[in-house]
Amino acid sequence: MTIPDNHPTDLSKEHAMADPSSASPQPTTASPTPEPPKGSDWSPAKFVFIAGIALATLIPNYFVSGLIAERESRQDVVETELTRNWGPQQDVYSPVLVVPYRAAPARPREYLKITPDRLEVAANLHPQQRRRGLFRATVYDAKVAMQGAFAIPDETRLKALLPNDSVLLWNESFIAVAMTSPTGLRSDDRITVNGVDTPWRPCLEAVRPEQDCKAGSIILADAPLAAPDGKLPFQLTLSLRGTSAFKVMFAGKELDATVKSPWRSPSFTGNILPMSASMTAQGFDAHWQASNFGAPPISTAGAIVDPGLSKGTAIGVELLEGTPLYRTITRVAKYGLLFVGLSFVIYFFFELLAHLRIHIVQYGLLALSLSLFPLLLLSLSEPIGYTAGYIVSAGLVLVQSSLYTAAVAKRVIPALVFAVMQAGLFTFIDVLLDLETYSLLIGTLALFAIVSVLMVLAQRVNWSAQPLAFTR
Repeated sequence: MTIPDNHPTDLSKEHAMADPSSASPQPTTASPTPEPPKGSDWSPAKFVFIAGIALATLIPNYFVSGLIAERESRQDVVETELTRNWGPQQDVYSPVLVVPYRAAPARPREYLKITPDRLEVAANLHPQQRRRGLFRATVYDAKVAMQGAFAIPDETRLKALLPNDSVLLWNESFIAVAMTSPTGLRSDDRITVNGVDTPWRPCLEAVRPEQDCKAGSIILADAPLAAPDGKLPFQLTLSLRGTSAFKVMFAGKELDATVKSPWRSPSFTGNILPMSASMTAQGFDAHWQASNFGAPPISTAGAIVDPGLSKGTAIGVELLEGTPLYRTITRVAKYGLLFVGLSFVIYFFFELLAHLRIHIVQYGLLALSLSLFPLLLLSLSEPIGYTAGYIVSAGLVLVQSSLYTAAVAKRVIPALVFAVMQAGLFTFIDVLLDLETYSLLIGTLALFAIVSVLMVLAQRVNWSAQPLAFTR
């Protein structure tokens, strides 16, 4: 029996097939590594750079704040100049009945002063804005009407208050009114004493020596009396010009005062607040009542005006802007980091959710655009007013940043989303500045709502797939 020659070969093949260890190793192919998601190039370095850009926006805000302070200082200088040229803050003192007397023939005469038993004051302030260049100040014309009566004690009681052998000069008595400045007085301003119409005269024109009038700006009207006779009624009018504030200094028993003005944002001053005050779009109307039964109704001194008489009651009003211009712009500048931070957050979610690639330089240009807002607001508010300046400044920055976002995204929807959110932010800041009392509460609640929205958006991001880790 003949064995075929190929038999051993077949056996070796079978052996090789039966023994897998003898087979030659086959090359292995590595499994493919998953590619990172497209559209996001975030890294630790990018985080640091963007945070640095956001903080760097504080530098232009610092310089803008310094410029605002400089302009505000210039505004104060202009207001001082207008005060000198137009009239100061007017402090009007209540009328005083003055009776000269001589304690001895060789001594200079002195004055017995009687304050009103009752005084009614009605003041109408007509404010206006005076400009000097781009700066302005609030001035006013005041029409002041007073009426009341002096209760004159009998002569026996009066002499008990005076040195022995004093002689009261009733025929030289007069009514005096002191004020900060007589600026604005007119020839038709007069006083009626006990039914007799009498013109006002400067103190130095009617009284000698000069030191008797040194206490301030004083006008007086003759009120000669034959003898003390119970009540002495009077009515008077004053036309004054002043700046920013008006005050009445009262010395007497009973006061009833009313101050009216078309100014819409008054601040009431003095040591007594109004019993009632109505403030509408047409202006304010405030009413005071006071009773000073413990106040001294009579005093004696060498000068006509005794400042100690008017320490009891003071009422007044300041004609303030609702929110001063430069203070408001300063508050807006403080929100600069909020504008930039929220805009960066919007760009951040564009990169993650809309698969955009935004370069670090594009973040910087957006921050530069938003940083111009306080400077635009300052430069535009001075010539056209705060409201118009805010609208124009916000519109310019909104259009510029939105068009830039459209160029970066090359899509309509992200640009529209950015424009709507920025417009909402500008509107919210404007409303927040008007809410002086509740601005902190509303601002805190708004920030809480923004953080809540960001937390919801963050849930839509697959953070495990984003190359954001600081370690590999």
